[in-house]
Amino acid sequence: MELLNQLTSIADNLSDITKQSRRLRLSVDHGWLLAAKECCEAVNRFGDDISYYLSQFKQITEKPLQEVPKLSTLVEDLKQLQQEFGKMNFDKKANTLSVITEPITLEDVYLGPFEIRLELNRLPELYKSSPYYCIALDPHPAASSDDITHPHVTGDRLCEGEGYTSIRAALEQGRICDFFTIVQGILNTYSPDSPYVSLDNWEGEACYECGYTVDSENSYYCGFCDHTYCGECSTCCRNCDETVCLSCSQQCPHCEENICPNCMKKCCECGSLCCISCLEDDLCPKCVEELEKEDEQSECQINRTDKNAGPDQPQTGKPEIRLAG
Repeated sequence: MELLNQLTSIADNLSDITKQSRRLRLSVDHGWLLAAKECCEAVNRFGDDISYYLSQFKQITEKPLQEVPKLSTLVEDLKQLQQEFGKMNFDKKANTLSVITEPITLEDVYLGPFEIRLELNRLPELYKSSPYYCIALDPHPAASSDDITHPHVTGDRLCEGEGYTSIRAALEQGRICDFFTIVQGILNTYSPDSPYVSLDNWEGEACYECGYTVDSENSYYCGFCDHTYCGECSTCCRNCDETVCLSCSQQCPHCEENICPNCMKKCCECGSLCCISCLEDDLCPKCVEELEKEDEQSECQINRTDKNAGPDQPQTGKPEIRLAG
C-alpha cells in the first residue's frame, strides 16, 4: 500500500507538470512574461516533489518483502495480547479486535480507560487513513470540547506523532500485540508541544465569545447573559464595577466608557441613552448645554431690552425701588 501511495503521488505531480507546460506555452505565445515565470516556478516545485517521491519509492522497493506471518505466530501473538491487557474482544460481525486500557491519569488529570479498537477490514487502507479508534469509556473531556477526550485524541482519533511509523510497521508485520502496546504507550504519554487542549486548561471553561479556554481564576461571568468570558471579551462597568461582556455592555456616547445595561438611562429631554454618571437632573450633557445656551440667550435679550428702555420706562432687568418720604 505504501508503494502504491508513492506511485499515485508521482502520477499526480506528472499530471500537474503537464498542465503547467500547457499554460507555459500559452503564456509564451501571448507574451505574458509574468505568467510564464509563475509556470516555471510551479514546474520546479513539482519537480522537487517528484524527486522526493522517487527517493521514497526506491527505499520501499529496496526493502525486503515482508513475509506473511504464520498462523501459529499470530496465535501466540494474540495470547500475549490477552496476557498483556487481561482481556481481548473479537467482534466477528464487525470484524474488529479491541482491548481496554487501565484508567489513564496524566499530570493529575483523570481521563479514564480507553478502548483501542482495530478494524481488520480497513488494514488495506493503512497508509490512507487510520484503521483504529481510541474510544473513551469513562469520558472526562476537555471543558472546551466534548470531542477531545485526551490531549492527543479528538473524535476518537489518536494524534500519533512520532509513533506513526512504528504503528504501521507493527500492523504490516502482523505484530498485533506490539500495535496495541504502542498505542497504549502514546495514550499514557503527554506531549505539551502538540496537544489539542493542554492539560493546564483541561478543567477550564471556554469563553462564550471567542472559544478560548480559561481557568477559573481568569474567567469572568456576565450576569446579563449568563455566560462565561475571558478577560479580552469582558469588561467592568465604570459606574458599578459589575462584570459585563462586551456584547451586553454599551458605550456611553459622552464619556465613551463601557457601561452595563443597569447603569444606562434615557435623557428625559431627548430620549438618548446615557450613563447615570453623565446625567444631570435626568438630562444628558448635550441637553444641559443647550438649556444653558438658551438661558444665556434669554439673559442677553433681557439686558438688551433694559439698555434700550427710555428714562420714563421701568427697567425690566431689576425691579425699581422707591423710598417713601
